[in-house]
Amino acid sequence: MERKIFSPANTPNLREVVYERIKEAIVSGVIPAGSKLSEISLSNQFDVSRTPVREAIRQLVETGLVSLTPRKGAYVLLPTTKDVTDLYEIRTALELIAIDHICANPPKRELTRMRESFEAVSNDWDALKFMAMDEEFHSNMSKNARNNFLDFMLEKVGAIIGICRHYAIDAIPKVSSSLEHIAIIDAILARDTDAAREKMKLHLANTRDGLLAYISRHPEVSRHETNDLTYSHD
Repeated sequence: MERKIFSPANTPNLREVVYERIKEAIVSGVIPAGSKLSEISLSNQFDVSRTPVREAIRQLVETGLVSLTPRKGAYVLLPTTKDVTDLYEIRTALELIAIDHICANPPKRELTRMRESFEAVSNDWDALKFMAMDEEFHSNMSKNARNNFLDFMLEKVGAIIGICRHYAIDAIPKVSSSLEHIAIIDAILARDTDAAREKMKLHLANTRDGLLAYISRHPEVSRHETNDLTYSHD
């Protein structure tokens, strides 16, 4: 008998709830890259009809997290090395816009708190805990830029990157990455826009290169051939 891993989605806006939960499961790796999304299986997991699941899957296709394969169905995206390179090109451009805005009016208390958090990092930290801190940092950067469209676009790009990034998180040198974050924060607090931009570009390039190195060692994570495994949880 199939065990439900999601609680029933009892809310007037079922599609949005189902969408957010499937999205979270994809980005966190609960639903692995390459998995086929079955309306029947997911509707059973959520204890809802197939309609909100079908609508949620359609929305996931629109956001780029899921691809439709003719005569096969919907599959969680399998980013290639080119996908990662292209995504980081866009992400870098957007984050540099955020830097320009933040340096003009730095959120000092928030930046100081994040700086202290990164100073406490050691290499034996839990990888997922560190990834959550990194995501909070970049999310705060985009939100404090006070540009809703910028925040929206960065969230979309970050979600697609996140599909495969959690696979490589253990390989991230946590202390050196933390020092990169601290350097960015210090430059922002000093309102040195040029330095902050350079530090951010270096940090994102290192993150991109680490992910690309992981994918090159694990081609099964990035191949585009879809598998026939329908997502379910036994």
